[in-house]
Amino acid sequence: MSVPAISVVMPVFNGARYLRGAVRSILAQNFADLELVAVNDGSTDHSDRILEEFATLDPRVRVIHLPNGGIVAALTAGLAAARAPVIARMDADDLADPDRLRRQLDYLRAHPDCVALGTAARLIDASGRVIGFRPVPTTHEAIVEDLLSGNGAAIIHPAAMFKRSALDRVGGYDASFCRAEDLDLYFRLAAFGKLENLPEPLLDYREHPQSTNFSRRSEQLRLMSQILDRERTSRHLAPLEIGRLRGTPDLSRGELHREWACGAHLHGSRSTAIHHALVAIAHDAMHRQSWRTLRYVMGPKTKRP
Repeated sequence: MSVPAISVVMPVFNGARYLRGAVRSILAQNFADLELVAVNDGSTDHSDRILEEFATLDPRVRVIHLPNGGIVAALTAGLAAARAPVIARMDADDLADPDRLRRQLDYLRAHPDCVALGTAARLIDASGRVIGFRPVPTTHEAIVEDLLSGNGAAIIHPAAMFKRSALDRVGGYDASFCRAEDLDLYFRLAAFGKLENLPEPLLDYREHPQSTNFSRRSEQLRLMSQILDRERTSRHLAPLEIGRLRGTPDLSRGELHREWACGAHLHGSRSTAIHHALVAIAHDAMHRQSWRTLRYVMGPKTKRP
């Protein structure tokens, strides 16, 4: 069996709702010389059966079944099984643009000093409707500055592609920082090469209440704070207060849908914006901001309230 050019590593835990779309978006890439290493992290839904169906239909799909051990354990197992010199990340609830892997691989081949490359992303909701756009800094210096300011998504993790040699050199993911493992990894990789991003949105990044960014935000912020203390101290920078980190801990359902309504409105998706504003009211009808959000998205596209 020949060694593929790219190994896509995708951890899966109870991802059945979105999994087929995520896998199909990888198998439909305009660059075919790849393998998809899907790690079933002890799912209790039927994710395992979905993955095995794909493996039966396409020999590029390889499935690893593990007892539930968390995302870092799944990623580490996926990296150990991956055979390619280039590793791409993918999550089980996102969608990759058909040109994503080809564009990233071409860039890495043309820039030997780049060890990690991400892309911008479209933000979609649970139903796949666009609720915004996530831009990213493109240069190494701007990315490191953003990371140091507390933006762990300066490289969007499921949009990242890495040189395997660099991952091996830094020892891969650190289980001590599970749920902030990407931020820790980026800082360690930055010591050995450049971190960069393509400005085009080559991933549809799904936001939903079950996402770690929302469901376990407090824990994530605590770990991010530890990493930032380490990195800022090593650079003789003042500590960054946890309250200044991007994001708000433990957002309510009403707050989530208000955020998504405003994002969809600014993106020009009026019907989606109205939908999320109404859901925000259903969850949080006594909060004045929910009604203000509905009035806002019913009007012209202006600065958010």
